[in-house]
Amino acid sequence: MSKNKKKALKKKSSGNSGIDGAILKYMDAKTKGGMNPDRIFAHFMKKYSVEKIESAIMRLERRDLITISDKGKILRKRFIEKPADKLIGKIDLAQSGVAYVIIDGFDKDIKISRKHTMNAMSGDMVEVELTSFDKKKPEGRVKEIVRRAQNEFICKFQKTEGFGFAVPNKDKVPFDIFIPESWTKEAKTGDVVVVHIVNWNDTAGKNPVGKIVEKLSGLSPNELEMRSILMEQGFNIVFPSEVMQEVEKISDRISKSEIAERLDFRKVLTFTIDPWDAKDFDDAISIQELSNGNMEVGVHIADVAHYIRPNSALDKEAQLRATSVYLPDRVCPMLPEKLSNQLCSLRPNEDKCAFSVLFEVNDAFKIVEYSFAKTIINSDRRFAYEEVQAILDAKEGELFEELDYLNRLAYSLRAKRFKNGAVNFESDEVRFKLDENAVPIEVYTKDRKDANLLIEDFMLLANTTVAKYLSKLDKAKGNQASVYRVHDKPDMSKLQVLSNVAKRFGYSINFSDEDQARDALNNLMEIIQGKPEIGVLGRLAVRSMAKAAYSTSNIGHYGLAYEFYTHFTSPIRRYPDVLVHRLLLQTLMKNKPLYSKDELEELCKQSSLMERQAQKAEREAIKYKQVEYLSTRIGQQFSGIISGVIARGFFVELDENKCEGFVSLQNFNEDFLYDEDNMRVTGLSSRQVFQIGQEIKVLVKKTSLKDKQIDFEIVE
Repeated sequence: MSKNKKKALKKKSSGNSGIDGAILKYMDAKTKGGMNPDRIFAHFMKKYSVEKIESAIMRLERRDLITISDKGKILRKRFIEKPADKLIGKIDLAQSGVAYVIIDGFDKDIKISRKHTMNAMSGDMVEVELTSFDKKKPEGRVKEIVRRAQNEFICKFQKTEGFGFAVPNKDKVPFDIFIPESWTKEAKTGDVVVVHIVNWNDTAGKNPVGKIVEKLSGLSPNELEMRSILMEQGFNIVFPSEVMQEVEKISDRISKSEIAERLDFRKVLTFTIDPWDAKDFDDAISIQELSNGNMEVGVHIADVAHYIRPNSALDKEAQLRATSVYLPDRVCPMLPEKLSNQLCSLRPNEDKCAFSVLFEVNDAFKIVEYSFAKTIINSDRRFAYEEVQAILDAKEGELFEELDYLNRLAYSLRAKRFKNGAVNFESDEVRFKLDENAVPIEVYTKDRKDANLLIEDFMLLANTTVAKYLSKLDKAKGNQASVYRVHDKPDMSKLQVLSNVAKRFGYSINFSDEDQARDALNNLMEIIQGKPEIGVLGRLAVRSMAKAAYSTSNIGHYGLAYEFYTHFTSPIRRYPDVLVHRLLLQTLMKNKPLYSKDELEELCKQSSLMERQAQKAEREAIKYKQVEYLSTRIGQQFSGIISGVIARGFFVELDENKCEGFVSLQNFNEDFLYDEDNMRVTGLSSRQVFQIGQEIKVLVKKTSLKDKQIDFEIVE
């Protein structure tokens, strides 16, 4: 090639990169979000033709540097470049040992080779140093492990003279644990043990050092699996000794002086309504007629903060756990049983300390006044949801008049909430009936009727009332920051996916903006109530929403259509509620701020993180039980609905029990074309189509408890 041709090509190339770079630079200077194309054209038309500008925009889109939104705006994509600040994210470990670090706000994950993971595990928060700055495929190495997701493991012990090694029972854990002889707890080779990591790097820098805290003998596979699930998500099975020592010192009796300082509600009709198998009763309802003819409804919440002192060992453990975890056969509590099931639990016919929100209601079901009070209560009756529902349905029975009044008031509160734009998410909630060995003998879905919604509405009322009160003080300069439960606007691109899937079921639903989406979602959820597709569409609707979280910065709660919302009503099982109790008491007493805004924000982040970990644990445990249930039904046929489609097959959710399994396309004697946009696969020779929402018959081919996997085959 001649020098002149090379120069010409170089000039042409630089000309293209010149307009490309100019457009990107202009977008960065003018906006962080989307830009109207007209502004770009208006700025560059003096120098370039319309055709060149259009060509540059198309080229930038092909190069994956910009994207055009469904509203026509041009968005500059963010990629990981060599940063000035730290890069911190969550690591996800693949079966091969290669890992990927997910960084908030970046499009691409950072690939980490096995030798550069520093023994990090899935879920760990790590600081990453980039080694390759390819914008589409960045690579790096773990520089530091900021926070471990898991510190305890179920292992098989191997004894050696003078020491031992513990081999974790999960394939994804990339190391063995060194156990000094003094910490072996006389375990023998082959024993199954629980190991707590004491030091993540031994003198050789290869294996973490641990100590055996418990020997597990004769435990069922279910018991081992449930414990493993909890540990993998960062929840300790047992409470530290210093925590239990503090708990033992807490008196079982409420002193006379404490009772004297509280508003006495022990003679006011009070009761609890909970699941039939509940043991920790966070909330109770009272009802009485006032002298002016109005009714007073009290929402009484267990006064957990009365028993937990800030910065105590018990408080720090509650901060770490942040939430109770509810698995099909057990609860991993945030607080030790003496508190969660005894002292704090609002059990019937026992004096209990409570923090209460009292509402005065007129004949038109309008709340004319509210107040807060530290109270002493004595619940007259413990109802199960089923009992209350039976009384409401029969229109007679114990406390029918009081329950009927509360139900009508709840209906009024609910109607107002939906009128303001709250989204009514309803989806099937899977439950299990277990035998004495925790083996599932029945799978069913939980019904949410008036009795459930009644309690829910009063808890929502208390939560938003507390949030409004705290927000007024939060806004005043120098006052204590508060804790909010926030929920951002939905992702419009995910709502479009929901719209496309809904069409497969014959529903036409369009989303134009975030405000209109509320009405559209409510219309859809109302139409699909009681229909088989509620599982698929309900889950997609929830996934299209932003995740609710805890924060000191209030952006409101989109799903509930509340400007102010917090969590106050479940302090036995949620740490943010304990914080809100403390903040509310502090503001009522006009005491000095307990926490700085930064301290509260860190506690909010920890609570949000552990809430997500608890959800993962609950999903894993449900999947395990579903596999266990179908493992005794190999060869049986079921009707179902295609709930998801990927390139190698599709998922089917069974109508009868909501168990979900997978149909592999390898079962068919032909190749299939995968259409991701329409969520379907089509046989190249038979033209047979399998798409999301399609009704189908399958038989249970195979199950694997180890992999938590169910394999189906199509019934011709």
